[in-house]
Amino acid sequence: MSKRVLLVSARMGAGHDGAAKELARLLGERGYEVEIRDFLDAAPVFGRFLERTYELQLDHAPWSYEALFRLFATFRPIKPPIVTLFYLIFFPRMRRWVKETGADAIITTYPFASLVLGRARRALLRPLKIPAYTFLTDFSVHTMWVDEGVDTYMAVHNISVAQVEKLVGMTPVVTGPAVAQAFREAGALDRAEARARFGIPADKTSALIVAGSWGVGDLRDTLLSLSASDDIFPVVVCGRNEPLRASLSRIGVGLVLGWTDQMPSLMRACDVMIQNAGGLTALEAFATHVPVISYNPIKGHGLRNVMEMEAAGVSLWARTRAELIETVHELGANPELTTRRAAGVFHSDPGAALEDALVIGAMRARGRNYSRRRPAGLALRFAALAILAITALNITVNAATQQINVDRAALKTPFAYALVQLGNQDFADPQVLATMSRLGIGAVVTGPLAQQYPTDLAELQASGITILNGGWPMNSGLRLVAPIEAATKAARLITEETGLTQVTYAPQGLVNSADIAWASIDHQALVKPVMIDRKAGFLPHSGNAYEIDGANVTPAELLNEISWLTQELHNSQFTLLPSSGLGN
Repeated sequence: MSKRVLLVSARMGAGHDGAAKELARLLGERGYEVEIRDFLDAAPVFGRFLERTYELQLDHAPWSYEALFRLFATFRPIKPPIVTLFYLIFFPRMRRWVKETGADAIITTYPFASLVLGRARRALLRPLKIPAYTFLTDFSVHTMWVDEGVDTYMAVHNISVAQVEKLVGMTPVVTGPAVAQAFREAGALDRAEARARFGIPADKTSALIVAGSWGVGDLRDTLLSLSASDDIFPVVVCGRNEPLRASLSRIGVGLVLGWTDQMPSLMRACDVMIQNAGGLTALEAFATHVPVISYNPIKGHGLRNVMEMEAAGVSLWARTRAELIETVHELGANPELTTRRAAGVFHSDPGAALEDALVIGAMRARGRNYSRRRPAGLALRFAALAILAITALNITVNAATQQINVDRAALKTPFAYALVQLGNQDFADPQVLATMSRLGIGAVVTGPLAQQYPTDLAELQASGITILNGGWPMNSGLRLVAPIEAATKAARLITEETGLTQVTYAPQGLVNSADIAWASIDHQALVKPVMIDRKAGFLPHSGNAYEIDGANVTPAELLNEISWLTQELHNSQFTLLPSSGLGN
């Protein structure tokens, strides 16, 4: 068959890219010409929006991601319009990629790219004419991974076969994982030498804690859970999440690392690995013969992967802190409880298995025939379901985004931050400003206020008060476009008048996916404060930022509100931290 292949990955963490690079290496060794492209680059603006919304939602609103995951899995009519929307946005440039590379086959390692390619293969007009393949990087296969138009699926394990057959009626080719050769070779390294290189004590069970390149999930809980056992030495890899690395380092337990290119050696140095998503890092551990424990799995695909991996017998799932410590001891002493079966997922010749899959896919492509009938009312159904999809996305994110960019590990004792949304009169009251400065209370300034009082804004900054961007008051419910103005225009006014290079975004009211994405695109940290009312009272939660509405009260009343808030926090034995630490 042809020797020119286009590989489409996505920078959604390192898993999809890592698999694509290994597939390219294997194909290259067998004489194929391979070029890799990033799916998100097919529509740069929308791709950036998708990347940042997904990352921040996983990190700060995980249950909303789980809600969307379940919605897509259970309400099947929502899938066709979403697939069509992605096809219209991303495929025009992907078609150009096929032409530019002269590819005779296209393989993807990313779910949404799989949907787009499947839709392109069965398009009514100008269908994609070359075979399309999907390499499933996960043990769990969900409905947003598969489309009936894809010619062949490649799976890492037999447990995925029934899932694909149920979803699209097609039997995938089991090729095994696509893991870099360095991890297979690391299994032969001397463990004692590797431990000495990283300063890991020889007399303790070493537990490697990972959460992908983004450092997503509750690693702090995992680290503190292991710290309860004196004979376990935790090693945490935070990926590119530098704030997480700095935060966990302050706990003073074990070894905390950021991004490292020494993962094969580091895995070999440790007795067990603890993960939360079942992605590429788990497969790399299988290749390195390190037993894998799942703990605190992230919602959605992470939880499903953990369940399928446990069912396949390649890892164990610890559901409580006590189980975690017990499982670390158990696998540290008897690693072959899982490593023997985990090693069995790898083919002796992965390149040959991959080439066989390409041949099977080419044969299937030649024999396939899609219906060309246009369903009645397709446009109307598409519009209605697209609106439903967008609404569902925003409802889940709106309800879930609190404690964003709040450093929960700054202290081991309960702590909180205090903010005040300033009103017109507050700028001119020296007692209000002096109190805020003394207590480290931040000033939330909306765009209209910054526009009306530019001179006072500069004086506010000079008094040592942290200024936060309160955005621009909006009336729209979905606010899909308004956040551009809310997040960006207000920040620009504040920075122009104060000389600040960056200002944290503290939106008023609900937060949706567009707010999160636009704040990220504009390089603003986003903090979602909790609005409080003295009449209703409140129950403090560690790490929250509490905001008082000073725009509708007199300066004297505002001082009373501030006094009440600080007293409530003191009575609950909370430490009030300076607002300058928010967003870091």
